[in-house]
Formats: sequence, C-alpha cells, structure tokens
Amino acid sequence: MQTEIVDKIEGIGSAYGDRLAEVGINTLEDLRKMDIDGAHERTGISAGKLMAWQSMAILQQVEGIDPQFSEALVKMGIVDFRTLIDTMPEAIFENLRNFQEKGVIPKIASMDEIRLWQERAAQLITPLEKPLRTPSEVRVVWETMTCRGMRNYYGRPVHPCRWFSQFGPFHAYDISVEDEKAGSIGRVDAFYVGQRYQIPELLSGCRKVPIMSVGLNPNLRAVTQPWRIYPYFDDIQQYAKHFRYRTTFKYSIEDEFYEAHLAADGSAKFEENEPIPLTKEYVSMYLEYDRLLKAFQERVGITEAGLSLGEDVSYYNFVACHSPRWDMEEDVERGIIQECYYLRRFFLRQLVQSMPKVVVIFGKAVMKSFVANFYNAFDKENIPDASQTYSEILSNNNYVMRIGRERARVIFSPHPTGARPWYVRLGAAEKIVEALSEEYSAGNLIYDDEIKHFKRTKGACKFCDNDVFFIGKCRYKGHFEEEDTRPIIEISTEREALENQLAVL
Repeated sequence: MQTEIVDKIEGIGSAYGDRLAEVGINTLEDLRKMDIDGAHERTGISAGKLMAWQSMAILQQVEGIDPQFSEALVKMGIVDFRTLIDTMPEAIFENLRNFQEKGVIPKIASMDEIRLWQERAAQLITPLEKPLRTPSEVRVVWETMTCRGMRNYYGRPVHPCRWFSQFGPFHAYDISVEDEKAGSIGRVDAFYVGQRYQIPELLSGCRKVPIMSVGLNPNLRAVTQPWRIYPYFDDIQQYAKHFRYRTTFKYSIEDEFYEAHLAADGSAKFEENEPIPLTKEYVSMYLEYDRLLKAFQERVGITEAGLSLGEDVSYYNFVACHSPRWDMEEDVERGIIQECYYLRRFFLRQLVQSMPKVVVIFGKAVMKSFVANFYNAFDKENIPDASQTYSEILSNNNYVMRIGRERARVIFSPHPTGARPWYVRLGAAEKIVEALSEEYSAGNLIYDDEIKHFKRTKGACKFCDNDVFFIGKCRYKGHFEEEDTRPIIEISTEREALENQLAVL
C-alpha cells in the first residue's frame, strides 16, 4: 500500500508502510500523534525507528524541510522544533554539507534557508512548549542526561560519539531512597542495575561558585579496576542532585561483597536490583582542590572559613578535548567537539550560567582546546600560548578573559596527578594560591563570614529549587554578590545570546 508516510519519510518502504497501515498510521499527522510504545508492540518495529520517523514527520511541518532534510536533521540529533531553533545554523550547515558529500542527501541548504527554517519553527511552537520558560540551568540537566539516549536512537552508526562505547559497559547502581539532608549525595539503598555505559556528566558543584576548574574527560578507572561502579540514573532529580553535591570521591563495590560474587571466569556477577554496598574511593585530583583552598585560607588569614570543593569550586570535564592517553583519530576528535561543544553547547551553557570569577585549567591538552575556543575573549596584550613551557606559562600567569561584560582570571597549571613531577618541581600549587590571593585582594573573590564560604557570583539560579525537580532550598539565598530578579525567560534569553557570542569567538 502506497501511503503518505511511504512517500514522505525516508526509511519507510512498502513493507514497513503496510505494517503501520494495519494499525491506522498512514499520514504524517498519524506519525506525529503516534504512541511509540503502542505502535512498537502492535507492529514489532523498533522504538528507535519509530522515534526517528516521528521526528521527521514533526520537522516536515516547517516549510522548506523536505524528506531528505528531515532525515539529515534527525541523524544529527535535531528531533523537534526546539532543538532546531537552539542549534547554531553554522553547525547545521556543516553537518548537511558532510551528508551531501557522503551521498546521504542530494542537495544542501544555504545559511539563509537554515535561518528561515528556524524562524518558521519558532512560529510553530506554542507558548506551553517554549522551554525558555524553564531556567536554562534546568534545561541543560535534562538535555545532558538524555544525550546518550539521543545518540543511541538517532546517531548514525559512524557517529563520532560512538567512539566512547569501547569503554564499557561497567557495573552501575541506582538509588531507591535518597538522604534528604541538604548537601549530601549519601547512598541509601543503592541497588545494582546491570552493566551500563557511563552517563554524560554535568558541571559538579554549586552553579554560582566563583571558581570553576576545567579538566579532561572523566577517567574511567573501571577499564582496569572492574570493582569500580558508576551511577546510572533515569530520574532527573537524582541526576541533578548527584552532580550538585559530588565532591572528592566516587564509588567502588565493597571488597568482600565483590569477591563473594566472583565467577569462574574472574568477573563479578550480580543480580539485577540486588542491594549493593558501596565504598568511597577518594580521587587524588579532587582532594588537591581542598588542599589548595586550605592553603589559600591560611595565606589570606581566613582560617575559620569552610571553603571546599563543590561549595566554592565547581569542576567540569571539558569535552572539547580528549586525554593524551586516549588513542583518538583526529577526525573523531573534531566530530566530538562539533557535537558536544558547538552543537549541544553543554560547556558553554554551564559556563554562562556560572559566570565564574576564576577559571583554573589543568593540563596542556585542555589548555590548547580552551585557548583555541576562547582566543578572542582573552586580553589581546596577554594571550596564553600553549606552545610555551610550563615554566614560562606559570611565570606569566596573569591571563584575563571576558565572558560577556564580566572579567575572569584564567590560571593554567600542570596537572597535579597526570604531570605530578612538573606540578611539584615548578611549585604550581603555590602559584595557583598566589593567583587566588591576588583575586581576593582585588575584591574579585569575596568571602562571606556569615556562611564561611565565598559569595555567589552575580545573577540568578534555580538549579536546586524549580518546577521540574527539587533537591533542596538554595542555601546561599541572600549571599549573592548581586541577585538577578528579572523574569526567568529574560535571564535565559540573555544567556542564550551570550552563548551565541562565545560560540563564534
């Protein structure tokens, strides 16, 4: 049977068209309204295919997006009007050009046509569908949490992000009951959920601390230490809370419990939903942050302060680079940067939410990528040069960049664990503390004696308490340098404009 969906949706041939017709799905509008789970059960067609076809039907409501363009957009992760609007036109154009070169689509849209698609899509979104009514710091939680899911459903088999699938799956846990005490990621009733691929990571710590540290992608210790275990949350509140309060440790399976479950082949076997005892594994890199903060307190004479990782320093794994220990092809690295940094903008979005006063960069790999991406944001009289030696970089460690109208000091250092000999020999810790002390003396880092922590940076934050999830009342209410009381939609729109500005620097 030749139906509209056979003509208009790439991938639905006559066989799939007949199966869909049998359950009353014949038109694009039928696809848009389709219950995916129900259609999967009644037709036997995979949920992944059904989701992709539904997204193509949705996108074809935009004048100018034909069947081939809708297929290409879905392949690059653009699955609805909102993601179409939020994606940089340059990123869409580049992906379409790649698809054309590979013969996936016969033609390419111009930049003007792509912008016109976005304008038309904006007109099709109803007020209730506009996520800008949700704070940007909440939107990015959901989009980051589900990113691996989008790759599984919509990513083409050669999508660059599939490179990460070689690491894993690993033992994973979830939580049935959380410790409701604010400021805790305590694990109560952790249970085993099988072997899973690691979930994408958010910025760890309070969103409005004045110091942000940027490092490499997360170390996957479970590659060589199989008793390590990672969180696998499908609940947005648990996911957000985990990264809000994650500090100096990760988790492993308790030794005796692990050994009791070893099988003959040397691997540990656990039952699905089995309660599983966890032990804290302190991360030497994360402990170094607390040592630096302690040394800073002593240097500036605020020894009664309670400065700590998570409450005064946030940390993020910068996806726009990879570990020098990872064997990654250059085209794969470029593809991952394009996907995560330019298309999804996970780092940019969290950077402009936080607006840190100080950014600390550990390691040459991160420094190269960071400087390359923010080159024009730095003071033209003192642009960092990653080709210099660490000794030269540390001797001139007074780099300043602009995030919109705000100033940020950028500190570069050898990695405390990955390049430990250089870190110690060059006195990097002392130089970091010296730079932090200079920012404190200049009034850029403001200590609040009432809360024993730094004041929060200017702006607003609804991360912990919002209409989507609740992980506790903001403990820093009234302790911002300057709180922003404008409507959420206005704040989020301004942040989006700043993302656009930084993305093209």
